[in-house]
Amino acid sequence: MNEMRNNSIPPVILDRYEDFEDYAQQAAIVMYRPDYYRGPFLDDPGRIRRVTFTAVGVRVNGVLLNFTYTLSHEDMYDPSLGWEEQALEIDRKISEMVAALQSTCGVVRGGLTQNQSLGEALTVRP
Repeated sequence: MNEMRNNSIPPVILDRYEDFEDYAQQAAIVMYRPDYYRGPFLDDPGRIRRVTFTAVGVRVNGVLLNFTYTLSHEDMYDPSLGWEEQALEIDRKISEMVAALQSTCGVVRGGLTQNQSLGEALTVRP
């Protein structure tokens, strides 16, 4: 008897955004999940802390794989400049990366899993 088994393959984590772009072109869909700094006040502007990109359904040698790339604020931060003057610029650059992907691929906001840290799970949300 031929038995089909669904084996879960974890996503392939990429170190370079250029590699992710190549896989994104072949993906069935691309997902992005932004993570924001949480300020002490509700009217603080949200600034992106990191964004996780996932290329879902990329066929490699007959196997469907997911590829993930995470871009963090710290990856773009220059310690010689102040945080406030860089935060808006980094937020703008990350937003431009998302817009560039949206112009070439099917992109949706969200993620495959909702992994929240304990602190994020305990925060009060309006």
